[in-house]
Amino acid sequence: MSSSSSQPPAVTYEPISRRAGLPDRVKSQLLGMISAGQLAPGDRLAPERELASEMGVSRNVVREAIRSLVDSNVLEARQGAGVFVGSLRMESLVEPLSMVLSLDSASLQSLAQARLAIEPGVAALAAVHGSEEDLEALEALMEEGRRIGTEDSERFMEIDVELHERIVRMTDNPFLMRIMEGVGRLARSSRGFTNVFPRMREAAHADHERIVAALRARNTEGAREAMREHIAHVADTLADESEH
Repeated sequence: MSSSSSQPPAVTYEPISRRAGLPDRVKSQLLGMISAGQLAPGDRLAPERELASEMGVSRNVVREAIRSLVDSNVLEARQGAGVFVGSLRMESLVEPLSMVLSLDSASLQSLAQARLAIEPGVAALAAVHGSEEDLEALEALMEEGRRIGTEDSERFMEIDVELHERIVRMTDNPFLMRIMEGVGRLARSSRGFTNVFPRMREAAHADHERIVAALRARNTEGAREAMREHIAHVADTLADESEH
């Protein structure tokens, strides 16, 4: 990772095709360069005038693209110093998405669909790789959930988050853990909808009980199906919410 520098790195920008969506094309080129390591966290971008000249677009187009990437925390604008590549930490990149998801029930439904595509497979792997310590920790969470019931919504949400995070760690797969780190942060927003009413928390707790029972039995397909049903219930709740 490079440190912050007053001079932009020596990179070559490609001219942008003169078609619609010019700011998006500028964004795509910058993101591609960051992904390829040509621009690293802490690097300063060339001035707007230079970027516009090399890419063959107006400064307004470059400015719009940069503004969008700054809003997404990919770039960082520093007063009087220029525009720099941000830290690219997961928590900073998902923060703007969390704000959108907290306000947009349609986006929450899309998130639930993404979870539905990923988390059943995570549960199946957890059934194979989870340790006895992991299983005991999940059962302790379930016992606490039974003890507090559905009245303590704040603690219930904490148990919900902890359960899903532990199941991901049980896969012992660093790639899945990294992917689910971002998804899990965003999923916290959906719980503001699904944990509102005691009956919803009761349904979620029952789902969790079935998931943990399947994991305890080392039943990969049972764990996969229990998680699928759980996330499907979340998606259904969000769909119902969006209709009101």
